Amino acid sequence: MKYMKGLYVTLALMMLVILVSTTIFDDKYSGISMFICLGLFLIGSTFFINAKQLKERK
Repeated sequence: MKYMKGLYVTLALMMLVILVSTTIFDDKYSGISMFICLGLFLIGSTFFINAKQLKERK
């Protein structure tokens, strides 16, 4: 369950980064925000893989 919460948090952070990039910064830093979203996606993917492996062990 810990990994699924981590996955949810990373997805929420990705949406927050995109929202801040488009509304506050008016897409001036879209490249940086996409780079941050890529990092968050990779972190979320590791949470997903760990949750899947944990489920297969049980």
